[in-house]
Amino acid sequence: MTYRRCDIVAIDFPFVENTGSKRRPGLIVSSERLRTDYGVYWIAMITTAPSGPLPGDIAVTNPERAGLPRACYIRLGRIATVNDALIGRKLGELTPKDRVAATALLRRYLP
Repeated sequence: MTYRRCDIVAIDFPFVENTGSKRRPGLIVSSERLRTDYGVYWIAMITTAPSGPLPGDIAVTNPERAGLPRACYIRLGRIATVNDALIGRKLGELTPKDRVAATALLRRYLP
């Protein structure tokens, strides 16, 4: 299956320490071109942030549309490169307002 930028998908997101992974939602932040050329997506972590959001986290304003069970944050400081075969399924998508916020912050980090 092909996914688009701002789709929210279920993936095994790798830990920073390379000690494994955890099934969680992620936000596709790459373009279709990356998948076409390399067969991978860049995916930002989505978290409930139980200890509170970090600077730069973006609140998902409509968790239901995003396919999330509760309020969550997009953590653009945590991006993984994931083979398209490792994506479980599409959960939902961001609202237009959240897309604008995520794109603006991504451009700040990747000018």
